[in-house]
Amino acid sequence: MDRKFLIIIAVGLLAIALPASQRQFVGITLASLVVLFWLPDWIRHHVGKIETYHHEISHGLASLFSGGKFHKFHIHPNGGGMALTQGGHRHLIVAAGYIGSVLFGAIYLARSAQSDSITALLYLITLLYALSILKAGDRHTRTVGIAFASIVGIVSILAPGTLLTRLVLNLIGVVLVYEGFRSLWTLHMISATHSGTGSDAEAMAELHGRHPIYWSMVFSVIALAIVASLFAVLLAL
Repeated sequence: MDRKFLIIIAVGLLAIALPASQRQFVGITLASLVVLFWLPDWIRHHVGKIETYHHEISHGLASLFSGGKFHKFHIHPNGGGMALTQGGHRHLIVAAGYIGSVLFGAIYLARSAQSDSITALLYLITLLYALSILKAGDRHTRTVGIAFASIVGIVSILAPGTLLTRLVLNLIGVVLVYEGFRSLWTLHMISATHSGTGSDAEAMAELHGRHPIYWSMVFSVIALAIVASLFAVLLAL
């Protein structure tokens, strides 16, 4: 069976475990998955850049929070990316990319489960996208940031506090988590079969001396723990 259908079935079964108050959240999440999976490939490719955007921003934020500098970042047309930082806690900065994008996604998903303060959060996301454009290192990266900021901002202004705002926030979360784990799988495969790729796993291997595949698995375990924590939070609501 196609992996996409398995994911949708799994989310549907999740409704059985969650309280009745969260059934609407499951419905919104299923709608987000349907939108994501049945988009034309060329549109889904561009939508997937939101994960790369958060990945590189996470590197930059980790550098700033650990006392370093965040010079600029790039989102390549093929969906890849790169962040240029200086100083800070190197281990934290390298690990922040894959883990950060899934963490952002989990936060957005958790907030979409509740209707209160969603509009304010979307305003904040729009502001963060807008501010991040200042660190964009090229025209394509700025275009990606402006596009995301505009879409989220317009929805926040035209449909505040509606089901549409929850769907948009949920969709962003679904994209980040799904594409985040797809990126981790790709990282795992290239770590097992290639060398000299310049990946985050290789960077961690250079810092600690372990094989890159070890670090790809560490990143994946932490990402899974984040999603499991989200599930626990939803059960507690």
